Amino acid sequence: MAATLAGLPGEELNGGVGGMALRNGSVASLELNSCISEIIDGLSLQVRGYVRTAELFSLCLSLSRQIDFAMANNEVPNRAVELPSLLKKVCLWKHNTLVQAVIMVLMISVKNACQTGWFSDRDSEELSNLANEIASNFCNVSNFNTEPGCSNLVINSIMSRFYPRMKMGHLFLYIEVKPGFDAYVRDFQISENTKSAPGEKIRLFVGQMDSIETSACLVSPSKVNFLVNGHGVERRTGLYMDTGPQNPTVLTHLLTNGLNLLQAVGEFNGNYLIAVACMSEVPEPDSNSLLDYEHAPPIVDSDSEIIEGASRIPLSCPIR
Repeated sequence: MAATLAGLPGEELNGGVGGMALRNGSVASLELNSCISEIIDGLSLQVRGYVRTAELFSLCLSLSRQIDFAMANNEVPNRAVELPSLLKKVCLWKHNTLVQAVIMVLMISVKNACQTGWFSDRDSEELSNLANEIASNFCNVSNFNTEPGCSNLVINSIMSRFYPRMKMGHLFLYIEVKPGFDAYVRDFQISENTKSAPGEKIRLFVGQMDSIETSACLVSPSKVNFLVNGHGVERRTGLYMDTGPQNPTVLTHLLTNGLNLLQAVGEFNGNYLIAVACMSEVPEPDSNSLLDYEHAPPIVDSDSEIIEGASRIPLSCPIR
């Protein structure tokens, strides 16, 4: 089974880019359902007591990739209804340290499937709780919310103050970080239907909440590394990090259709807010649109010798 799965269609996709994504939609759908059916059958044998660590590794990673691919292409596998009961049995192996990490990878994908309506509300809640329980062994997985709230208002306040030429669109996620050494991971989904305005790019925003009145709030914590899908974010890792205020960092080249992971690992020297959002740059005003400022003729008070009103004032330098 492991050797067969290594060559399954879509193994090279890792997020829905390439491979089947370039094929006819109906063909890709058939291959997806065939692949997931084979994985489900393989996992069913595993949980019945015929566990082989190498095969379990391969099956979990293969299922994770296929779930990511399906969500990126707005597909729901024919046998998706069988997954909740099977996955709950797979998670019984979460206490096995050899397979714990690979189950976490699988359950991150499953959690996203829960959020997109693959399963019933009850199953979705149980699977999401299992995903958080397993991930908590590796990183901080405190709940987060992308609905408008205090953190969202803080982001908008900082952007209007320090990035007046940048406009925020869709917010994929944000993380509220406390002082101290920790590891944070968040997953977010980018599908083919993710809409963006012309000129928008997906960017990483990092702001320190302890000093939002000064540009010092825009400096990345010096002992923290930011990674997206396992790759260091430019100028936000220990290898090369800007020491002054930073603009939100473009992440587009690090992202894939489907599941994406943001990691922030290290020692935080304060309270931080980290966000991933669509942002666009507002064009600078056209200097030619600034005309001579003109008012009505001035009124002179002979007693006070004060000019009331205003006059036509050219904007060209009077010293020339």
